[in-house]
Amino acid sequence: MRSTQNRPSSSGFTLVELLIVLAIFGLLMGMIFSSLTEGQNDSAIARDESEMNQNLQDVFGLITTEMRYIGFPPASYYDQSYLQSPGSPKNLVAHGLVEASSNVLKFQGDINGDKTVDYVHYYVSGSAAPYSLHRFAGSLNPDGSLPGGAAQKLSEQLEGLQFRYFDRSGNETAKLPDISTIELRVTMRTRQVDPLTRIYRTLSESTRIHPQNL
Repeated sequence: MRSTQNRPSSSGFTLVELLIVLAIFGLLMGMIFSSLTEGQNDSAIARDESEMNQNLQDVFGLITTEMRYIGFPPASYYDQSYLQSPGSPKNLVAHGLVEASSNVLKFQGDINGDKTVDYVHYYVSGSAAPYSLHRFAGSLNPDGSLPGGAAQKLSEQLEGLQFRYFDRSGNETAKLPDISTIELRVTMRTRQVDPLTRIYRTLSESTRIHPQNL
């Protein structure tokens, strides 16, 4: 009779097969982590842009609203003999523009409707973008002196602020008595750079305001 021998059956992975499995697993994990990182970046950019847009709308809305009250109320609202009396309050009539340059605006106007003239001062600080935008405002004192207190910081995301001034004929001017229309342009930027382009994203808004009392 012929004897037969049972050969042991091979089981498990060989070293080569194990290395291939590990390589595939590593590739899949890399793709997963890359996708998660990209998703996190997109989410961060979206939040940053949303904050920038909200900040722009808040700042732009505030400045344009207050600019419409430059020079209000005018002297024609009051009896001249009353205004010229030494005992009359000096905070009843707004004198309009006080200073007007490319990134500074100072003016008087009753911006809250309380029949007392307010003094408003917008200005920018910082040596490089992003700049800080500040607003100093308050009611004039009865003797006409400026209000006290500190300025309010409106934004730390300012890329640019520009005022331009035009006379009634539409010509650009720097003379306060000739200014009839004011052009405002505000540009904000994100806090973080775009991870893909490596630059800051920006958003701008511009308009022209014609205060009725200029």
